[in-house]
Amino acid sequence: KTGRLARLIQAKAWTDAALTLIALETPDWKLRRLEYQDGEWVCSLSTEPNMPVATDDTVDARHEVLPLAILSAFLEAQRGSGEACEARSPTGPRLRPATDYAICCDDFA
Repeated sequence: KTGRLARLIQAKAWTDAALTLIALETPDWKLRRLEYQDGEWVCSLSTEPNMPVATDDTVDARHEVLPLAILSAFLEAQRGSGEACEARSPTGPRLRPATDYAICCDDFA
């Protein structure tokens, strides 16, 4: 797959190369939106592209040059993935889930 990326770079197919880089380096992230607005390209990447836009957590980037907008979004996705991994690392002891039943002992009278 890296051979394909090298061929795209050699052919100066920068947009295809940027999209291939995303597929190789961040396979969980997918292109959600790519549009031209007010003289700039807007690129949005998502880990859940089938979710409604209002609830999806995307990374967005803007640039006047299409491949640079895609690469900027790629860098944001990589940065976000690293932060997500750090946030998921355990900071306390891991507990096994209880196999017994929980009982509510509150007095609601």
